[in-house]
Order: sequence, then structure tokens, then C-alpha cells
Amino acid sequence: MSEDALAQADRDLRKSDPDRWRTTLFARGELRARLIAVYAFNAEIARVRETVSEPMLGQIRLQWWREALDEIEAGTKLRKHPVVLALAAARPEFAPLRAAIDARERDLDDAPYASLAEMTDYARGVGGSISRAAYGLDHVSAEPIGTAYALAGILRALPFFARQRRTPLPADLLDAAKITTDMLHENKAGPALRQVIEPVAAQARAMLTEARVAKPPRGIFAAALPGKVASLALKRLAKANYDPFDPALRRPSPADIWRLWLANSLRRF
Repeated sequence: MSEDALAQADRDLRKSDPDRWRTTLFARGELRARLIAVYAFNAEIARVRETVSEPMLGQIRLQWWREALDEIEAGTKLRKHPVVLALAAARPEFAPLRAAIDARERDLDDAPYASLAEMTDYARGVGGSISRAAYGLDHVSAEPIGTAYALAGILRALPFFARQRRTPLPADLLDAAKITTDMLHENKAGPALRQVIEPVAAQARAMLTEARVAKPPRGIFAAALPGKVASLALKRLAKANYDPFDPALRRPSPADIWRLWLANSLRRF
């Protein structure tokens, strides 16, 4: 049953989070099983906001996942969900997964972050925690990689958030740039948007630098490959003059799988 669940989680992850899924192709055995289970779990809690009509229902859904983790740890009857069964088979660290659930409660609030520091704390909760669980061991490079990935992901997804009238950016930077939420949602911020986007990108780069100095372990380097995904995204964003609405950023990049292969071979991101 666990093998069937893992295969289903693998298929679901390929659809819901293809970037992270591609990084799992460079892992084998227990490591790949853990990565799939952890990343598929992340995909489930990340889409809670999009699948509920009001915050209370989102809280209930997140609580469902807390209870599912409790049941796995307690060894009681498991819920018939492929990600639950995959987690039960992979047995990752559950503390960071719980931290990620707690951080996802912020998704139920559409208000901007007060500051870049608050935005980074959120990214650390939703991304750094997932990276820690993916590593399967306590290493100082895990959290900054996951945090950078989350920050870069928010910037990449800004057009999606704008269509939903959501503003996942620091309010103080928006105010300093004289950008209102309506301007952002309607893509009318113009060149001033760079004043908001560039500092966030710089923070993500700083996190990647921190992780590179720490040197992720050889045996689990596939768990560090989301750092390469983030690095590529930040480079493309800079080329687009820090305009996340630039259509060029939506174009597929078929060569990225080879860039991941090279990063994994050289253990560099």
C-alpha cells in the first residue's frame, strides 16, 4: 500500500509542484521517498487557501493535517490519503512539518506583510521548515535554502496572487514606492515596482549565499536542489528588470533539467 501511495504522491507532485518534483529525480531510495512525501505534503497545505471559501474552513483543513501527523506518530489507524500513507512510510521529522502547517495559517490572511522581515519569517516557516524535513538531518544549510526558495516562489507567483487580489509583499516597501494594492493587482505599478521586488530578491540571494557557505552534505544534495531552482528564478527576474509580470518569465525553460543535473553533479547551486 505504501508503494502505491508513494507512486500516487509522486504523480500528484509532478502536477502540483513540477519544480520541486524535478529535483527529486536526482535522489534514490529512501531519500527520494522522503522528498516526495515531504514535498507532496507541502503541496497539500500550500493549496488550502485556494480550496476554501472562508478562513475558518482553512483552519479546519490545516487541523486535519495536524491530526494526520499525530496519528502517524502514534501508530494508530492511518487516514486513506496517499500523502498521509507516503509520510507514514518515509517517516520524516514531523516537528518541521508541524511548523509549516502553523506558518500556512498566514495564507488565510490576505493583508500585506508589515515588513520584509515579516515576509522572510513567513518564508522561513513555509519553506525553511519543509527544507529541514526534506534533509532528514539537522544541517545549517537547510533552512536558508527553503527560505530562499519560498521568497523566490512568491515573486514568481505574483501575477497569480494579483489576480486573486492578494498582496504578499511588504507594506512598508509598497508605501515607500507609492504603490497601492489596486495598482499592484491591476499591474499598474510600473517601474516603481522594482523598489519593492529587488529588496526581496536580494534577501533571497543572501539566503542562498548563506547556504552555499554551509555546504549541503553530499549524500543528500538532491534536497538542496531547490536552491538551484531559486537561483535560476532570481537570475531571470533580474534580467526582466525585476518585473514579475514580464511575459518572458512565464515561458518554459526545458534546459533547466540539465542545469539541475549539472548542479547536482558539481554540488553547486
